[in-house]
Amino acid sequence: MHKISRQDHAQTKSANVNFLLEEKALRRRHNLKWSTYGEEVLPAFVAEMDYEVAPAIHEALLKVTAGQQYGYPARNGRRTSEYVAELYASRMADRFGWQVKAENVVVVSDLVQAIFTTVLAFSREGDGIAIQNPCYPPFREATTSTGRMMIPIETKDDGTRLSIDFEGLSKAIGPLTRLLMLCNPHNPTGRVLERSELENIADLVCANDLLLVSDEVHSEITFGGARHVPIASLGKAIGERTITLGSAAKSFNIAGLKCAFIHFGSNVLRDRYLSIFPRRVIVPGHVMGIDATIAAWELSDTWQRDVMLYLGDMRNLLLNRLQEEIPEIRVRPPQGTYMAWLDCSELQLPCSAHEFFLTEAQVALSAGHTFLPHGDNFVRLNFATSEKILNEILDRMVGAIRYRS
Repeated sequence: MHKISRQDHAQTKSANVNFLLEEKALRRRHNLKWSTYGEEVLPAFVAEMDYEVAPAIHEALLKVTAGQQYGYPARNGRRTSEYVAELYASRMADRFGWQVKAENVVVVSDLVQAIFTTVLAFSREGDGIAIQNPCYPPFREATTSTGRMMIPIETKDDGTRLSIDFEGLSKAIGPLTRLLMLCNPHNPTGRVLERSELENIADLVCANDLLLVSDEVHSEITFGGARHVPIASLGKAIGERTITLGSAAKSFNIAGLKCAFIHFGSNVLRDRYLSIFPRRVIVPGHVMGIDATIAAWELSDTWQRDVMLYLGDMRNLLLNRLQEEIPEIRVRPPQGTYMAWLDCSELQLPCSAHEFFLTEAQVALSAGHTFLPHGDNFVRLNFATSEKILNEILDRMVGAIRYRS
């Protein structure tokens, strides 16, 4: 990996960084990320960016409020859910060459709603659901809180990257297993699965007569040579067994506006879902979220390009400083998302890594145990912030480690 020093880093980043926000402006937002802890704490936990949204998104929302568009919405003479479902299909074809039928897309409020409803629709109490550890917490919550049985699939570290333990996955699938839940790009590790790995998963799903729920919400946030491949695009056999979850929320920083998508690989799966959760029950996204999504996908590619260039620089800055200043922290370069999964085991901390950095460095990271049972030595760090704030976060972490030693 080419190392970027703090001195020359500013010369390498994207020229257009007018989306950056100062700490004072971020604290005025009063959102979860910047209001959970006190004024002295720098947050790097909630999965959202510390950036202004694309101008087209901001303008779209201003039009709603300025025009007092608070009635029943329609876009281009149609229901908003129909219009945005077609836009989702167009986006998937444009970005990934994946041809989907808009009629098999159900618009919902957010990804967590999508996760819970698909679990409820396609499994019963007592059924097994295979999930990779560490995992996005709602995966586990949707399984255990509804009486399903989580079948944990371990993650292997081959010395250069993290990957699914395919041998363990094959052995873990049993007669009660109904679903395999995939997160790709993976949260919290940032791993982007290669086509060959996805083909292995597809073969296992088909051979064991399973259904696959694939959370691909970070599909447009990848770095370097990594490229997202929708697993449902690999062929008819796996496509008809796959329920894909998506949204513009992460890639355009609009998670609070509520608009997400569930794509069903067949009308049979769609009809089964809608027989349990009729369209009158499922809220098809908030009007603000729908308009924000339309503005994101139709008008905001330049903003996204500039943000991705900057995120790539922040990723390199994080990796280089950890390698140079806290080599005891093990991290595999995230290929996607804007989160890094930090293994702090070698630091031999007197408490959980989350507690240590919060109390000793005044830095709030995501606690490892929320993603992985007994994961107290791990934390997830969100690097989607400004160079100034990220450097301050790392300065505090380095200082806390050095002071302790």
